[in-house]
Amino acid sequence: MAVTNTESQPVPGGRKDVAVIYPTRNRPEMLMQSLAALLQNTVLPAEIVVVDQSDDDATKVALEQFGNPLVRHVPSDLRGLSNSRNVGIEASTGALIGFLDDDCIPAPDWVASALRAAGDFPQSQILIGEVYDEINEISGAALAGLTPRIVTLQGRNDPWIVGPTGGNSFFRRQVFEAVGVFDPVLGQGAEFPGAEDADMVYRVLKCGLEVTYTDAIRVHHLDWRNDEANINNTYNYGLGVGAMFAKHAAAGDRYPKRYIFARRFMIKFLAAPCYLLLARRVAYRRSVNWLRGIREGFSGWEKMNEP
Repeated sequence: MAVTNTESQPVPGGRKDVAVIYPTRNRPEMLMQSLAALLQNTVLPAEIVVVDQSDDDATKVALEQFGNPLVRHVPSDLRGLSNSRNVGIEASTGALIGFLDDDCIPAPDWVASALRAAGDFPQSQILIGEVYDEINEISGAALAGLTPRIVTLQGRNDPWIVGPTGGNSFFRRQVFEAVGVFDPVLGQGAEFPGAEDADMVYRVLKCGLEVTYTDAIRVHHLDWRNDEANINNTYNYGLGVGAMFAKHAAAGDRYPKRYIFARRFMIKFLAAPCYLLLARRVAYRRSVNWLRGIREGFSGWEKMNEP
């Protein structure tokens, strides 16, 4: 996919170098709640691109009624989170691109914090923030006098050290020219519904580029899944991780499979029988779902790419 480099047009009240991309599908109520918070930010982006994969016109109608000139509706027949982000990259024009999930509420200084981080770390190609379960963690009181926790990585490394949280991140546009866009077979709604953000961060680090995490870039995640859905979703994440490992191994890079797996995910396998003995059923089910997901994601990617 080509990456548009056209200079953005100034928008009153918006920073012309910043775009925000929302992937969304069939969740207009949550999207509107998140959009309302973004538009109350101390600094606004020049453009907000809503990439809509919905099955009906409810999101389109809600945006028309919302009627804000900063917000642009981009319908897409493609499915999956990575495809949505890639469509947004193509449709947007900002030099700094923020990705915000429709079930996340940005802090009042979300854009401003990203711009500060971009200035403080001019070599970092990706800026990753923190996701909080409690709304008060993104409040003005929580942000006042905050000393940010910062982690900067460069070179091949474990991407989970910096999160990663694709739904609360900012990318410099030129990084997509260097490493390409998000892998469409990874991420929610795709064949392997997870690890699209980890895969992108790993590719950037592998190229010798810099990535920075800071908890000053904050969002609150809306708790819309029940406990059972959250447990089951660990299987989806595992599928993505396994497919990511298989993809890089097939290209001759065994670092994720050998080192990241051993350091990051082996504990989930070793812990499973302990959780079972201790009757910690939720933790046991999570561990087993990770185990199944990673194994089946790895084999599934290999099968999908057989000659």
